Amino acid sequence: MTITRKKTVFISSTYEDLIQYRRKVWELLGDYDVNIRGMERFGARKETPLQTCLAEIEQSDIYIGILAYKLGSIEKTSSKSYTQLEYEKASELKKEIFIYLIDEKDSKISPNDIDFGDKHEKLKSFKSILKESHTIDTFINEEALIEKLKRKFDELLLKKTSESNPIDEYQTAKSTIDKFLLVPKAFSGKDVKLKIRFISEPFPASKAVCSSFSLDYGKTIGVEIMIINPQISVSSFNNLFIEYDKLDSFWGVQKNDEVEIYAQLQFSEESILNFRANFVEKIYTTYETTTTMSPDEYFGFKSEIVKAEGQIILKLSSFIRQQIV
Repeated sequence: MTITRKKTVFISSTYEDLIQYRRKVWELLGDYDVNIRGMERFGARKETPLQTCLAEIEQSDIYIGILAYKLGSIEKTSSKSYTQLEYEKASELKKEIFIYLIDEKDSKISPNDIDFGDKHEKLKSFKSILKESHTIDTFINEEALIEKLKRKFDELLLKKTSESNPIDEYQTAKSTIDKFLLVPKAFSGKDVKLKIRFISEPFPASKAVCSSFSLDYGKTIGVEIMIINPQISVSSFNNLFIEYDKLDSFWGVQKNDEVEIYAQLQFSEESILNFRANFVEKIYTTYETTTTMSPDEYFGFKSEIVKAEGQIILKLSSFIRQQIV
């Protein structure tokens, strides 16, 4: 992407519950040649806070919306939150909009930072609008949010100084996966960069997979893959699961194509036997046999079944680019 001028980024979120998140985003944007707009630097003005926010959005190129479990301040006339009105202004002006919602399954947050009652219902409705209008991304903590924003900013913005020692993302992925296999709950939700090859046609994800990992059953597919880089050997990572809102990017990919992706490491305490769903009835015929040999003697060896204590999978976060030549 060719960057022709210095861009302006507006950060939209509730404040008290996300103050540390906002501070990290400001720090990250300090690495780029951009103008930053947000409530932290509005200062004293004659306009109301909402008028100031909307005016700043008019002067911005990129709108970053970050939402957790609070709705925030309400504008009395419309009964909408300031955050929603900011979003609607950015949408009306056709700004570049990127939405990040907290992962409601894996994130940990204080009860003091959660709205209940009428505010909860309004926030739920607002999030539904965002999910219908945009391909949203999720985060479980500050670190995950900053990782995702850094990738997006690297696409859109010019850095102040070039990196003399670029990070090897594949090596970082290998280190993250190694840690994930030891303490999966601590690293569940982390994104890793992978180079993969598709080795099967897509299949519908089973109800067990969707239920265990909060995927939308009947709107999620799986596909068998081989991880080329980094070099790892984890049988549970032979399948990649892709949600409906990311399928538009997938349909152009064919068997044996090699692509680079960001995938999310996912852990569930449930153990899953079948990853594939069957939507067409099948009839099975069984035959009764009699033998005096035990199963172990019949096959000539003793078998041992080790029951898995939980399940890990890969979920697609995004394609970096399509087929690698």
